[in-house]
Order: sequence, then C-alpha cells, then structure tokens
Amino acid sequence: MVAQYSLIDLNDAEGVRKFAYKGKKNGFIGMTEDEVKAAMKSTLEGLAYEVHIKWGQKSGSDILAVLGERRLVIEAKGEGSYRQMLGNYFLNALGEILQRMSDNLTSYAITLPAHPSYIELVLKLPKRVREVLQLDFYFVRPKETTYEVGVLRWHVG
Repeated sequence: MVAQYSLIDLNDAEGVRKFAYKGKKNGFIGMTEDEVKAAMKSTLEGLAYEVHIKWGQKSGSDILAVLGERRLVIEAKGEGSYRQMLGNYFLNALGEILQRMSDNLTSYAITLPAHPSYIELVLKLPKRVREVLQLDFYFVRPKETTYEVGVLRWHVG
C-alpha cells in the first residue's frame, strides 16, 4: 500500500472518532509498526520532507523528517493483537517520545493505527498535556489499496 500525499486535519474529538477504522475482529486488522512507518514515510515525502526510518525494532527515533530547518521526530507503534497491548504500546510510545524531547527547535509526535481503542486513549490524554508537550498524534488507516493519514495537532481538539 502507498500512502496519500496529504494529511487530513482532525480538528476535534468527533472528527478523530470518525477517522477510526472498523477492523475485523474486535476492531483489529493487524496493522504492523512497519506499515504505519511506511504510510508516514510516503505521506511526509509527498509533503517534501526528507524522511529517515528505523525499520523493525531498532533503538532510537522511529521516524526523523526534515524540511529545511524544520525537524520532526515521530514514535510509531503498530496494533498488537489484543486491547491490553494497545494500552501498553500507547504508554510505551509516550515514554519513548518524552525521553527524546531534548531539542526546543524540533517538533514531536506519535503515530498509531486508527484503531478505535488508540483513538480513545489519545482523547483521554488531557488537552493540557498535549499543549504543554506540543505533541501531535498521527493516525493511519487503510483505504482501498492505499492509506490515509490524519493528524490531531496539539493546539486543536
């Protein structure tokens, strides 16, 4: 699958919830972390970013995107196979991105499959926390033979 070259702005909780995909069993479609990374890579490259990916489970930032002076560091997670894993992956992603927030000139984000449980976990995170951290959330969902990527920016929603 190849990602679209634009981001869909998800401006509020209802927009984010509508962006969730309807998976097969209990909302799961089996989206892997590398699929999420590939969708983000294609999308960001389509927006003229130079994108560096750490495929698999290598240590360090999963995605580094550079556009001129702008740097974007993104932590990515896949789906797992049951709901408790989603909670664990979400908390793990938060911890990892917090440990990487060392540069005031860099933007930081987390990207996840658009599974309804991930979306609810993000929406339960207080907006104040997202604002203080200036942390964006990207959601990836399959659409026909491609992916769509939506973003909930730290200053909206």
